[in-house]
Amino acid sequence: MEQMTAHHTYETPVHTPEKEKPLVFETGTHTADPNEMPAFSGPREKRAAPQYARLIDLPVIRDLRGSLTYIEGFHHIPFEIKRVYYLYDVPGGASRGGHAHKQLEQLLIAISGSFDVILDDGQTRQIFPLNRSYLGLHIPRMVWRELDNFSSGSVCLVLASDVYEEDDYYRNYDEFITEATRTTEPGDACPTRGST
Repeated sequence: MEQMTAHHTYETPVHTPEKEKPLVFETGTHTADPNEMPAFSGPREKRAAPQYARLIDLPVIRDLRGSLTYIEGFHHIPFEIKRVYYLYDVPGGASRGGHAHKQLEQLLIAISGSFDVILDDGQTRQIFPLNRSYLGLHIPRMVWRELDNFSSGSVCLVLASDVYEEDDYYRNYDEFITEATRTTEPGDACPTRGST
């Protein structure tokens, strides 16, 4: 059975025909084994964004049977994954989101189809079109998000840094803006959960 190795960005694999040699991915400077990949060090930012939101290239393993993407907390993304959910069967013209989180961080991925994510931190508003299953949008705390423009059959996978807690939500945009504009540094907007 062939062994597989992977790297942090997606590339076309270099297949070696000899059975004793593994299927490897070349990153340009080295070949990385998934068991030896370094801890999360902040993937490249593809563009400036509200409160340091960023697009993250997820690892892809490709071979003739198809592709596989995997995600490990603190390895590929900057938080531990404590909850996973997904949005699907969103009717045409419908929007989702419309809230911000005081502490929670999320990674959104278009597993199938496409949709737009509109982010707003009270100073900057930006649209991120998502349409690749190996590309995730990291949304830190204190960033308002709205999702719209869902294509037919689209699926939005969400990885969250904590379990559901209603007290962590800002569901009123004006209340969010009041709190967001009081702070000057990302992450300073509200106390850590459980503190007073």
